[in-house]
Amino acid sequence: MAKIEVELFRFDSRTDYLPYYTKHVLEYSADETIDDMLESINKSQAFGFDKDDICKINQYFLRSSERIADVVSRCGKALTIDPVSEFLAYKDLQIDKSDLVSKLDLLSAYITADEKVNALKRTELHYFASNTLNYKREYIGDHVLLMAAEIIEKRPEIEDEILCLISDKDNGIWYHSSLQNRLFNYEPKDEEKIENLLKKCMENITPIAKTKIGKAIGGFFQKRASAFETSMVQSEEASITVSQNFSGFNIATYEGANSDGIESLVRQSGAAYIDIAAKHEDLVPHSQRVDKSFSYKIAGDILLQAMDKNADFILVKNEKTRDFFDKNQEKMQRLTGREIGLGVISQDQFIQLLEGEKDRKKLGFNDHKVKISFV
Repeated sequence: MAKIEVELFRFDSRTDYLPYYTKHVLEYSADETIDDMLESINKSQAFGFDKDDICKINQYFLRSSERIADVVSRCGKALTIDPVSEFLAYKDLQIDKSDLVSKLDLLSAYITADEKVNALKRTELHYFASNTLNYKREYIGDHVLLMAAEIIEKRPEIEDEILCLISDKDNGIWYHSSLQNRLFNYEPKDEEKIENLLKKCMENITPIAKTKIGKAIGGFFQKRASAFETSMVQSEEASITVSQNFSGFNIATYEGANSDGIESLVRQSGAAYIDIAAKHEDLVPHSQRVDKSFSYKIAGDILLQAMDKNADFILVKNEKTRDFFDKNQEKMQRLTGREIGLGVISQDQFIQLLEGEKDRKKLGFNDHKVKISFV
């Protein structure tokens, strides 16, 4: 029998002012599920949960029917169990799901009652896992978008009708954020369905806002790294000769929704790696068509997470992402209500530093809005 350490979210809306966590050390066997673990805790200390329901473990959203061993292999043996929404929790892991249900009413004219029930069961994790809900509670939800894609597939003749319904400038598809690195059982095909809908909306629905800022942000970063950028991480990592050590520095990274690999550069450098929860969050560039501030809110929170963990600077994938974070911190400060002023360095600049370059002009540091002070 293997052991795990569990911190379990507790909150009773009738009696508690703030949530708290209880700690447990448990043994588990190969075939036991999260449900089995929760039931074991419940026998010694009763709390609110439902069998085969949804929850959040560390950074992943999943069903409690998952095997403990599978979760441990991904998350390690220290597990923090939360409801999928702290905001909607009324008794420990139990939450109010009325928003989930009511938002699907947008498509009630196109689906039967049974189809609605089945859709809610299949897609409730997609709804609650969306980072967008942390910034825009009125967002229609990824469950609506997935159902819309199914309707269009079955009835292509009403495609324009459905696209109009899901493309509202205040709460529509423009605010969709990637669920990669958030869903425990992430399915790329579901993301592809939503991206196809988004592409159709961009082609057929007149964007509400085509501001200069909106056009500019599209050039600052790309949602997916190009093949060149991906191969650059792999090839450079193997060939770097570290002649300038960063021992004593604290360095955070922003990897992006579909990117990976720059964390290893920090570890090679000798610096302390600062792991932030938001390192894989999607910056939602398509939201700029309707809301020029949405991406800045997310970016601001990413930088603040790094600052709150005492990062000396944050390392990002490429120049476009660096410029976005570096040159727009005043906007981010206004939206978050906090001062930021965190240095941002691209992967290419960091590699040059590791290899011994100290010339600020050659490194491009003279063009940074937030000064890089250690060179």
